[in-house]
Amino acid sequence: MTYVFWHSYLMFHQAPYIRALAEVPGHTVHWCVSEALPAYYRERGYPVPDTGPVQVHVAPTAAEAAELATLPGSVQVFFGLRGFALPLAAFQASLGAPVHRFLMTENRYEPGARLLPRWLAYTWDALRYRQHLSGVFCIGHSGRYGGARFFSACGYPSRRIAPFLHVVDPAPEPRKPTQRDHPQILYVGQLIPRKRVDLLLTAFSQFGQPTARLRIIGKGEEEQNLRQLAQQLGVADRVRFSPGMPNAETVAAMADADVLVLPSRFDGWGAVVNEALMVGTPVICSDRCGASDLIEDGRNGYVFEAGSANALRACLQSFFQYVSTDRTALAATESARLNGAAVAARFQHNVTRLLAPREVARQPHPPTTDAGMSPP
Repeated sequence: MTYVFWHSYLMFHQAPYIRALAEVPGHTVHWCVSEALPAYYRERGYPVPDTGPVQVHVAPTAAEAAELATLPGSVQVFFGLRGFALPLAAFQASLGAPVHRFLMTENRYEPGARLLPRWLAYTWDALRYRQHLSGVFCIGHSGRYGGARFFSACGYPSRRIAPFLHVVDPAPEPRKPTQRDHPQILYVGQLIPRKRVDLLLTAFSQFGQPTARLRIIGKGEEEQNLRQLAQQLGVADRVRFSPGMPNAETVAAMADADVLVLPSRFDGWGAVVNEALMVGTPVICSDRCGASDLIEDGRNGYVFEAGSANALRACLQSFFQYVSTDRTALAATESARLNGAAVAARFQHNVTRLLAPREVARQPHPPTTDAGMSPP
């Protein structure tokens, strides 16, 4: 089987399963990108990911892109068709060729003022593109605010929307957390309004365990406001702010924490959840984070209602009161289900399922999707 992936850059949160696909005997995998790694990520210390036997094409010419997009019988995967020039150009070049096209996208269901215009834009995309697609791989798929609901409402047939995820490589040497006499809570991410670190500080101040500590790793426009809020809430002496650091050090901090919290108002995914789980650290995250798909309440963390400090506080209390985690076993379990090879197998399974001949409906009218629209 020949796979061709189209991205704007070599995504480190996609590389592990793409590399694993290329390692399967009989597979040829091409990865086409506009650039290897944007300056934004280079400045933050991210490396160009290991691509193994993948055939990488950086900034292909129009002729080269057209040749790759029309390889007979190939599976073409376009990461986004809105705002991504190379995937869109390749998609258009592939039309009419004997290939299998899939859209891959993060969940775009963000409640609030942005929802209606976003729904209109993606509905227009569905009207133009869905008849040319064999399926949609949705990163952040499930739940009330999941991508399955959003994209089916836009007009993509719900039966052809497959759950998917971002993927990270496991830490080279998982480490055991430090023995201490106080709970250690961790946040990792940008300090921007969408991440709702203010909500975490509020819940932490009401947590009811005066020995608990909170570490916040990241940078952003909200840092000074958050420091002031910690002072106002009377917890500044128990909150430690750390600037961004190399990924290996961040993962080590995750392994050392009792629990990671991701309180975002909206996140298409949130790869810090993968990183924490794979080193055996449970996660509490909001129900508007795509990575909440990975959380099973009480086993590897909790999911709480976004925007509710009380709900987050209750999850923190339940976690430290009731959850006793074998960190080594959790790291092994999560690494096995979230590593590149496991996700590559899941991806292949869904490609095979979505390319299987469709059953002919025995009814006078075609079935409708969740959005009440006929499938392509």
